[in-house]
This record gives sequence, C-alpha cells and structure tokens, in this order.
Amino acid sequence: MEITLGPLGITWKGNGHGAALVSQYGSALEEAVDRGNVYATANQTTVTTQAGLSVTTPALTIATRNGSRQLVKLWYVSCTSLVAAGAAAAIFAALGRRHSTAVIETAAATTANMKTGDASAPPGVPCLSVATLPAAPVAVGILGAQTSAAISTSPVGSFFERWYNGALFIDEGCNFSLQTSTASTLFCEYIFEVVATR
Repeated sequence: MEITLGPLGITWKGNGHGAALVSQYGSALEEAVDRGNVYATANQTTVTTQAGLSVTTPALTIATRNGSRQLVKLWYVSCTSLVAAGAAAAIFAALGRRHSTAVIETAAATTANMKTGDASAPPGVPCLSVATLPAAPVAVGILGAQTSAAISTSPVGSFFERWYNGALFIDEGCNFSLQTSTASTLFCEYIFEVVATR
C-alpha cells in the first residue's frame, strides 16, 4: 500500500508485515528551488586570477551587502580552465569575512533564478565577474589542482567541483570567490540560495 500527499511531497509506504516507510520525494535542492530564491551564476569569459588569496581579480564573486539582511547558502561550486596554468595552481574556495568596506562592484555576472528563469540578480546580493574585495579572503576549501600541462595533452580538460548542499553560509558584509595559488584563468559556476536573516 502506498499513499502520497502531493502538496506536502510525502510518501507513506506499508508492506504486508506492518512495516512503514515515510519519505519526502525530491531532493533538498529541488525543494529549495521550489521556494523561489535559488540562483545560478557563471562568468561568460575567463578571469585571470592573481597568485594567492588576493583582493583583486577573484574569478567570480558573490557578495552580501552590509545592511541587506540577506544570507547566502552556497549549494554548488565548479570551475574549469581552457589553458595551462603558468605554474601548478591549487584552486581555493575562499570566504571574505565581514568587513565594513563594501566590495567594489565593477562588472555584474550573468545570474538566473532557477525557478523562474528571471535574469535579475537577487536584491542585496551582487554576483560579480569583476570585483575588488575589501580584504584578502581566507581559504575554506580546496577544489583541486591545475597543472601547467597543455590542455591538448589530455582528452578531458581540468574540471573541479564541490557540493556544499546549502551548508556554507555567506553572511551580511561577507563575500565568496574562487582563487588560485598561482595565476590562472578560470570559468566558474555557483548555485546559491538567498534567505532573509531577520
């Protein structure tokens, strides 16, 4: 016997021995998208990063403005490169801590609401293909390492990704970017959710 409560997304199953299983259908990301505040963003052209954790030329930046009362939950991060690094490079997920000085918003990145397809950016949370950070961020994760070998030597280019599943928060006045230990050129993609803090 199986009963599904459609509006709640809950399925109850029973068998001949009286055992029951209750589960939600769909993933946590699907549920977040259905709430309407999940966005995808990617830089359309490569950004050449600096060597090390730097305030200049982060590959792609999410910033939460001071006073925005917005919190970002990061779901997914990925990046790739079409050229060899000048020297081997570690690729960092980097978090800029709360700062009274705002991120300089030089160029907006393409952003889309994953439920509606609306191309507008979420209020109070700019996504930037070109930005200057108020202070050097700290590495909170390592996505992988890019080598200096030519891309033509491998049938598959370098691709790095990480699922945070909404568990990495970017609070008001903070920022998130991908950075590299030595200069590199990256295309990046983020999926994130915006929620009101109060």
